[in-house]
Amino acid sequence: MRKISTLLICAFLALTSCGTDSVEGPPGPPGPEGPSGVNGFIGTAIDITGDFTAENDYTLSVIFDDLDVEVFESDAVLVYLKVGNSGTDANGIPIEIFTPIPQTYFEVDKTIQYNFNYTFEDVLIFLDGVNSNGTLLNFGALSPDYRINKKFRIIVLPAAFAQTKQSNLDLTDMKEVMKALNMKESDVIK
Repeated sequence: MRKISTLLICAFLALTSCGTDSVEGPPGPPGPEGPSGVNGFIGTAIDITGDFTAENDYTLSVIFDDLDVEVFESDAVLVYLKVGNSGTDANGIPIEIFTPIPQTYFEVDKTIQYNFNYTFEDVLIFLDGVNSNGTLLNFGALSPDYRINKKFRIIVLPAAFAQTKQSNLDLTDMKEVMKALNMKESDVIK
């Protein structure tokens, strides 16, 4: 009992000896200005073009660290497939048409799908599909139109942006998403 009393008295003295007589120093210099964004939100857009081949297991991938892009676990990642062009703009540059993935194509004897998954470290875009009899597709036998020189745009939406804007933002419209993030074509990482 005597030891407990001594410990309690020591603890009480230690706590009461911590007074508020300390003096606060002068404020430090202001920090650097943060990067610009829409209401503090900074999105990222990345273009990837490649071929789906047996050598890459019919997948395309982007590792964010390789591009010096920081993605947080809470961020949303969207992927769009280029499906064609719609003429040219005033500068003669083709106007690209993108559609969100997953994107499915139905043929008489097969179903082909572009799909993706992601983590805060990478994005994996892959082909999926089945024959009309339910067996997996032989992707190597697909027309080159489905496999060769395919272009995708990956957009990283900051979590706070996705939470505040998602209710009224059409995420299937890549141009609308880029406009909401105040991004121009020149901002896209190629």
